Amino acid sequence: MKSRVQLADSRARLVAAADHARRRIERDLHDGVQQQLVALALELRIAEEAVPPELTQVRTQLAQVATDLRRVTDELQEISRGIHPAILSEGGLRPALRALARRSITPVELDVDISGRLPEQIEAAAYYIASEALTNVAKHASTSTAYMHAVVHDGTLHLSIRDDGAGGATPGAGSGLIGLTDRVEALRGTISISSPRGAGTTVRVDLPVRAVHPAVSSTEIGAAAGGDAPRAVQRDRPSPSGPG
Repeated sequence: MKSRVQLADSRARLVAAADHARRRIERDLHDGVQQQLVALALELRIAEEAVPPELTQVRTQLAQVATDLRRVTDELQEISRGIHPAILSEGGLRPALRALARRSITPVELDVDISGRLPEQIEAAAYYIASEALTNVAKHASTSTAYMHAVVHDGTLHLSIRDDGAGGATPGAGSGLIGLTDRVEALRGTISISSPRGAGTTVRVDLPVRAVHPAVSSTEIGAAAGGDAPRAVQRDRPSPSGPG
């Protein structure tokens, strides 16, 4: 029994270390490269305005470079969001799930009943599972609507993503959700996928909020990730529960 607990704690540390590394990369991209690209774009716009009107070709070329630079900046922002979304670190799971629903190719009916912040590992696991599930819906479900529900009840986060598509999905057949199983189990949670043919697909995840082991400290996370301990994240004041 002791060895199983030690294994679970070890897996939890590895997951936390990976999340810390993701946050650090996203922060470095946002505070470094992205800001430099934004500054360059502004300088290009200033240079474009300074070009005499009769030099039409030069103004056109500068405008094109500025447009391309903005496109590269947007692509880099998408990449950094995929590494670790800033909205998750800054605002928590509720606004992060809203952002996922807004960006989803398939319209999403969202119902979120979460007040304040949850442990960072819980928020990260729920976010990546929801993201992967919605990606699978868009790719495979052939449905017009997806439904996502998240609620904290009796110390456990319950998350479900379902669609009313064709069903028949085979867990493990190209589904990135299988790769998230270790993350869920490291947090002593459970994940299930139900996909009967003709009845859509449902992904259910239960993550016990109180089960995040206190031994996974900031110092250990930073050391395991090969860097400094993570910065403190400002917590939202609890807000009234209600539909997302």
